[in-house]
Amino acid sequence: MDDLRGLIRQILTEELAELRGESPAPRPQIREETVTLRSNADLQAFVQRILSLAQDGKARAEIEAGRHVFRLGAEPAPRMDAHQPAVTSPAAPPAAVRFDRGLVGEREVAALPDTQKSIRAAKSVRFTPLARDELRRRGIKIERDKT
Repeated sequence: MDDLRGLIRQILTEELAELRGESPAPRPQIREETVTLRSNADLQAFVQRILSLAQDGKARAEIEAGRHVFRLGAEPAPRMDAHQPAVTSPAAPPAAVRFDRGLVGEREVAALPDTQKSIRAAKSVRFTPLARDELRRRGIKIERDKT
């Protein structure tokens, strides 16, 4: 709410100064930094950058005041040569998914790849009713261990 009030105050000050014929106060420059996060290494580098900026009092104040902002960069399209087919090989069969113990919920089932057709489960593994419904809906079979 304070941000909104500050913004309204700033706009009113600029408009009133313009009506009086005064030159409006210069707007603070906003510094934008584009960040591309494609891997854990990119994320770690970004965190290190933030930590180094936080050590500088002026830079830290600019970040806190919103004068230094970070924007996510656009993810570049994957490179594809014109002479190569879009799909180089048929889809590999999904890796075997195995649940050894505990309770399997709907989230775990939803995280399975769409191509998954069966899962293995130990005898002690239990499934929630929603997980069972999701497995049934997706046509995934449960293969139980004998021991």
